[in-house]
Amino acid sequence: MSAAERKRRVDFHAWARVCNRPSVTIGAVILALLLGASRHPFVQYLKPVGDFYLALLQMCVLPFLLATVPLAVRSSMESGGIGTVLRGLLVAVGCATAVVALFSAMLPALIFHFVYLDEQAIGRIGALIGDSANRVDVEFALDPSRAAAAPDGKSAVTALVPTNIFASLSGNDSIQVLVFAAIFGIGMVTAERQSGYSVFGALRHVQAVCIQIFDWFNVLVPVGIVALIAPQIARLGPEVYAVLALFAYAFLATSFVIILAAILLIAFSLKISLTAVCNGMLAPMMLGAASRNTLVCIPLALETMTERFGIAKQPCDLFIPLGFTALRFGSVVFFCVATLFLGMLLGKSFGPLDILIIAVLSVAASFATIGVGGLAALTPLAAVLRPFGLSYELAVPLMMVVDPIVNMIKVMINVAVNCLILALATGRRPFVAEPATVVRKA
Repeated sequence: MSAAERKRRVDFHAWARVCNRPSVTIGAVILALLLGASRHPFVQYLKPVGDFYLALLQMCVLPFLLATVPLAVRSSMESGGIGTVLRGLLVAVGCATAVVALFSAMLPALIFHFVYLDEQAIGRIGALIGDSANRVDVEFALDPSRAAAAPDGKSAVTALVPTNIFASLSGNDSIQVLVFAAIFGIGMVTAERQSGYSVFGALRHVQAVCIQIFDWFNVLVPVGIVALIAPQIARLGPEVYAVLALFAYAFLATSFVIILAAILLIAFSLKISLTAVCNGMLAPMMLGAASRNTLVCIPLALETMTERFGIAKQPCDLFIPLGFTALRFGSVVFFCVATLFLGMLLGKSFGPLDILIIAVLSVAASFATIGVGGLAALTPLAAVLRPFGLSYELAVPLMMVVDPIVNMIKVMINVAVNCLILALATGRRPFVAEPATVVRKA
């Protein structure tokens, strides 16, 4: 690469950083909210623009994972310090999961204990259920066994293993691509040691290409935020949240405390200023809120954790793709709040043991949301509701109405808590893999 080409690439990366500044991101969000609240017919013309931008982002996510995960596996296997990092990650994951689940069950339970729905509010919710039934395929949604079943009859475990990686790539099946990339990465390292030949240089080039493409698309992040958020706000309208205000307050309050705590703990564990953490975390979280897709935040999150926060690249490359794909903390929060809200609506009281069970069941159900969205992502909620005799049939129409906005917050929680886990487990200490000593055989 010539010096002129290198300078142009650096300048483009700088432009991407400018477009992801907090002031630009916050301005785009405010503009999106104002346009959506206006409900002007023009706003709906932004939806194709947002869908096109989201498709551009998703286009390179899986190739990026396919290159990054094997490289991270190689660095991990060649390093002598990976055991300590993995132990730290496992401890941080366990602690974060327990704290998020318990808090997500306790705070809404406290809110619903002191705040009640009057008869008028219950009547409006009944009318909302009747109206939403006209827009939702309720027959499909109310059959969890049919909605949760794999399309070809595979079990949940078998469905994680790709029988055709090209079909998984074309079908945007992130978890199957991740499983393949991890297994293939281990095989590549083993084959490299045995034969002396390596293709990891080519994978680094693919990774660099994907990062460069993401830099191009990051310049359009403000446009994407407006085009993705405004049509959702306009379609739902404020009256929906007036009816479900209590659920919205409980969910937003719980989510806000978790995100704020994650940011504070990242600043404390990495010993950097709170302002720097807020500025760094804003870009991936807002991109996640706009796209409602955790995976498209992976490149921005990697850049934030490595370049802005000073965490070593190897553990970031290893954990962020896995954590963002498999650890759905936003779903844990949503399942807890939804269960407690339905309990209050139906006159069900919960004791301390019930709250603990809700937290445990919500964590278990969150793993069933991996790789799915829409109605299929609501299906695991039945596993949390039905042990308490709560109606999944009542929950689906209500939760589908608020699903677009709830998904924005869920992705923000996923990004914040997974980045916190990485910060707690690794800190800012150096983590450098030993150089591979590969001898090319004659």
